[in-house]
Amino acid sequence: MKVQSRGFSIDYTVDGDGPPLVLVAGTLCAARQWVEYGYAAALARRWRIINIDPLGHGDSDTPHDADSYEAAGVTADLIAVLDAEGVDRAIVWGWSRGGWLACNMASRYPDRVDRIVVGAYAMHAHEQEVGRMLMPLAGFLRDGNWSGIWRTLAITDREFQKTMETSNDALAVAAAVEGSKRPTRYVDPASIACPATYYVGSEDWIVPHVRADAEALDATVDVIDGQGHMGSFFVSAEPVLKAVTARLAR
Repeated sequence: MKVQSRGFSIDYTVDGDGPPLVLVAGTLCAARQWVEYGYAAALARRWRIINIDPLGHGDSDTPHDADSYEAAGVTADLIAVLDAEGVDRAIVWGWSRGGWLACNMASRYPDRVDRIVVGAYAMHAHEQEVGRMLMPLAGFLRDGNWSGIWRTLAITDREFQKTMETSNDALAVAAAVEGSKRPTRYVDPASIACPATYYVGSEDWIVPHVRADAEALDATVDVIDGQGHMGSFFVSAEPVLKAVTARLAR
């Protein structure tokens, strides 16, 4: 399915019945990964899953200018999907950059978000992540330097690398990374009033920042043992689903 937002085409799928739950993937990822790694089917047994390709990713439009990806705009794109589906309020689950978008939705549209589930992202990490991750990634993407990207993300599986390289528009993803810093990457935890559930890999450098977010929001945190940033999504569907669905059931 597609919806028009700000002159761009935003792609999404809907599956299952029950209360609406929005899925938002991370940088270099798309809605299809929630399907391929088993999240969507498991969740669709209890929720109506609205699985969105954010601008610049998957089957949504892929503009190359960073201004198209400022927080206000890309958050409005997600709201346009809710409007198209007649959904007033939803749980929003985002991983990595998707977590940033989930926090933005809760901050900017509090009347549309019942709860956020945030994986491998922390608002308190905004200063460190720019220099440590975002600036290097954007530069490598603009240069077409995939080997630099894989070194930064500590990914060595060549088949996985090939899949990501062939399924992404590098310049669009670079613009998305750059646009997220305009005017600021920061989301103020004080602006979020809804309940929040966090999870993070035990080896991810953002763990202390996730705990800071959780303290600020009075949120829960589940730590996925032995996993880093990417592993908290791509090799951890079973423990993540077990932890998050238990939290949502309370």
